[in-house]
Amino acid sequence: MSRFSLLFIIMLLFITGCQSKSISTNSLIVPNAQTEIFHSKSNGDYKVTIYTPNKPTPKGGWPIIYLLDGDSYFLTTYEIIKSQACERCFLQEGIIVAIDYLNQTRRDFDFLPKPDNFVFETLPNNQINLSGKYGGADAFYDFLTQELKLEMEKRYEINLEQQAIFGHSYGGLFNLYIFLTKPVIFNTYVISSPSMWFSDGYMFKVLSKYLLDNKPGLINPVNLLISVGGAEQSLLSFDRNLPEEKQNLLLKHRQNRKMVDNSRHLFDQLEQAKIYNLNLSYKVYPQQSHKTAAIIALQDGIQINFNVQ
Repeated sequence: MSRFSLLFIIMLLFITGCQSKSISTNSLIVPNAQTEIFHSKSNGDYKVTIYTPNKPTPKGGWPIIYLLDGDSYFLTTYEIIKSQACERCFLQEGIIVAIDYLNQTRRDFDFLPKPDNFVFETLPNNQINLSGKYGGADAFYDFLTQELKLEMEKRYEINLEQQAIFGHSYGGLFNLYIFLTKPVIFNTYVISSPSMWFSDGYMFKVLSKYLLDNKPGLINPVNLLISVGGAEQSLLSFDRNLPEEKQNLLLKHRQNRKMVDNSRHLFDQLEQAKIYNLNLSYKVYPQQSHKTAAIIALQDGIQINFNVQ
């Protein structure tokens, strides 16, 4: 895992620039990458960083991956693909589209759906978690599919059988939400440490409705990768350096959110449904925290989507 630790440091040093609201480019420290401001008619401006290989387009088009919280994962994705793709490797290069924000993040609003009856989270100190706005997931999906994705397909020749989307935490919840409630437009959904605790387990209600409405299965094969860090429901070794009171609060907080239990329950329900054409996988990454588990999930998603056909 030392290479991934190095990549985390690189990400902290990564600086991207933006230009006008028109579709324009900006040189980055990564060759063949550009950052631009992508204006959504309904959602406002997004910072989008795009990498395209400097090679002839392969037969069938380029694999592509869309990254939520893109600033956090762009460089890691680039390094994984560049280091593992070669003529005799089982991975090939492809297009990276990293989605983020110019100044203040809107990820809470964009990634979270709008339950009919929203339930606030009560923290172990009896405070109410008011983390931000919610309810924009449908609008963000429309931007992603009707604006950004269509623009990428105009610019580049894309392999329509190798399209992935990666999301972690709230992003993982978003990927699950759109898989369960929207037309299937990606071939691989990476659902990393999904925040299933949101609104008192609202996504399990969405899942129940999906399982009732989708008995025939999927038209085309779809990869659904659910993953979680093995230590997301417990204390890590360095957590035990905290004062005992803080340790107890932290442990209770993680146990209340049930990240590992909920991810397993999600997988079990989907597996028991035996959905036709759903290639379902579940991974628990031992001794990984909520943050560190994301990078391993990203690696696994890349290996699924960028494999040589």
